[in-house]
Amino acid sequence: MQGITQITQEVNKKSKANSLETTKKVLTAFLETKQKLNQGVNLSFKGYFTLKRATTKPQGNKNCDEHQKELDKYKQANKGKGLAAYAKSTTFRNLVAKAKKCSKCKTKKQALVKSAKPLNRLSFKVSEGFWSKGKK
Repeated sequence: MQGITQITQEVNKKSKANSLETTKKVLTAFLETKQKLNQGVNLSFKGYFTLKRATTKPQGNKNCDEHQKELDKYKQANKGKGLAAYAKSTTFRNLVAKAKKCSKCKTKKQALVKSAKPLNRLSFKVSEGFWSKGKK
């Protein structure tokens, strides 16, 4: 494995930069970016593009067992009634409010978020108007 100074010298020979310091700065910035992507951090260069690392979707319920059973009972009782059964229902709103306040539900949601593992896949999205910046 070569050190960063050796890589810098090799790259500087083949590039037009003619400055070891400039080449070293570019390489360290690139390596820092790579480390951040490996950690799962999303990078956004406003007006240009966004790099996001894909993650697995967490599997399981986001509520504790008690509240999940209550929600399942309500859904079973109102099966086939459509969205109006949920939107206008005060009992459903109260169930959701209880679940939001419940400390067990909060810890379960946090555990689900932590269980999402980053994949070895990046998504690259170009910002709106990126292609039309140079055209006038």
